[in-house]
Parts: sequence; C-alpha cells; structure tokens
Amino acid sequence: MTALARSAMVIRLPLWLLRVCLNLILGTLLCLSPLTALLVLGWLTRRMKARVDAHRGRPAIYPGWVLGPRGKGWIVRLLGGLAANIRAGVMTATGLAALTLPFSMLWLGAWWAGWENSFNKGYEQSAVGPVTWLIGALIALPILAHLPMALVHAATEQRLGAFFEFRRIRSVTRAAGWRVPWLALMSVVVGVPFFGLRALPVFVEGIVPGFSEMPAAEQMQVAQIFGLAGAALCFAVLVFLRDRASGIYARAAGSGGRTPSRAITALWLVISCAIWAGLPLLLLFGQFMNYTPVLWLTHPVFLLPWAG
Repeated sequence: MTALARSAMVIRLPLWLLRVCLNLILGTLLCLSPLTALLVLGWLTRRMKARVDAHRGRPAIYPGWVLGPRGKGWIVRLLGGLAANIRAGVMTATGLAALTLPFSMLWLGAWWAGWENSFNKGYEQSAVGPVTWLIGALIALPILAHLPMALVHAATEQRLGAFFEFRRIRSVTRAAGWRVPWLALMSVVVGVPFFGLRALPVFVEGIVPGFSEMPAAEQMQVAQIFGLAGAALCFAVLVFLRDRASGIYARAAGSGGRTPSRAITALWLVISCAIWAGLPLLLLFGQFMNYTPVLWLTHPVFLLPWAG
C-alpha cells in the first residue's frame, strides 16, 4: 500500500465513523414516533437500492436524511432527500400493510375473541380466539417468508406493484437457496430483544430498584431512557437485516438463472416458514407481558421501524 493510499484511508475512516454515528443518532430519534418512523422506512428502502447497485457494480447513491443531489436546483438540494424518503416510506408502508394486515387483523381479533372474551366469562366461545390466532399465523408464515426479498425488489424497482410480482420474487428466492432460511433465522433472532422490551414493565423493579417509589417525573425519565434504547435497537437491527437482504437479493438476481432443484427449494422454504413461526410466538408472549393493541398491526421486523 502506497503512502498516498494510506493517507486516503486515514482520512476516509473518521468520515465513515462520523457518518455512521450521525445516521445512528438521527435514525434512533426518528424511530421514537410512528409518524417519523415513516421517514426511516423510506431511508432504509433507498439504502437497499444503493446496496443492490453497489453489489452489481453500478454507481451507488446512498440516501441522505434531508439534502438532495447537487446540480438540480437549490430547493431539490435543500429538501430533495427528505421528499425522497417520504415517497419511499409511503410506498413501502403501503405495500407492507397490504401484505401484513390480513393476518395482523386476525391476530387483533383473536385477542379480543380469546383473552377479553374469556375475561368476560364467555367460556362457551373459548375456542374462537386460539383458532383465529392460529389461522392468522398460518397465513402469516408464507407472507413473512416472502417479505425480505419483496422489500428489496420493490426498493430496486421503485414501484409499489413490485411487492406483488410473486413470480419474479419467487425466482429470486429460489436462487437464494439456503440464504433464505438464514435470513429468516436472523429476523427471528433480532425479534427476541423486542420481546424483552415488552417485558420491561413487568421486571422494571429488578432493573431499577425503587422504581415504584420514584416521583412521576423520575419514572418518566426512566421510561424515556428505555424508549431511546428501544429505538436505537430498532434502527440498528433493521439496518443490519436490510443490508443482509440486499446482498442476498443482488447475488441471487445476478446468478444467471442457476437455481437449486425444486425439491431443495421446497425444503428451504419449509425450513424458512418453520423458523418464521418464532416471530408470531414472540409477539404473542410479549402481549401477555404488556398488552398494546396496535402491536398486533405493526412490528419493527415486518412493518414500521418503531419499537412502540
């Protein structure tokens, strides 16, 4: 390595670290609210496209939070990135909602039909809740297996309709092979800390001794610290998952049609769906720990980057 190359690396490394820190800080703050989380969703979508372009050897334009590209007028320069994040966020949220609301609405209804109905002594209908939840989970598994590649495909194509190009996404998923269940495993593993966040109020006395005796203002401060930690976790794990999915998509889409046999493909998909079953279970147990109705409809792994 020449002295010039070493000097360039020394200069680039602090700039890279500064950019990572700024993205983490801004992403964390924006993940604190479901409305601003839409901007994070758009930023992640644009980042996926840049990652795919980089893997394919194309010019990769990584997204900014507010500023747009140079040379297209001062308004675009000042607000172009923000506008692009909003557009991408709305597109991605619409596609994800269309795919996930059918099963998440069943989960929401199952809770009412099961837990709340039982609480009100409706024992003769006790089977309705569990059966409804199970139906929702069975519907969810193939959709959850479809989502990672669908997200990257829609980001790359920059079209809402790309979420529903099932034949094309199935072809990429087939070419991805064993990486499909690997990505499913990573998605479920990062879902475990979110389950822990749901359980925090139950065990808060063990984490913060004397919490129940604190003044309301101090309790609020503790809650805000936990919320900030949850938002940071949400942003960091989603960047990790989306980056991994982008790399897998880029390699699979550029494989030149080389795919495993149908039997091997079916095996990987079955394993993937079995792994994805862990996420509904984590969500269910988390609700028993600390119930929030809206959590049935959105989760950081499959909809908004918001820890709730």
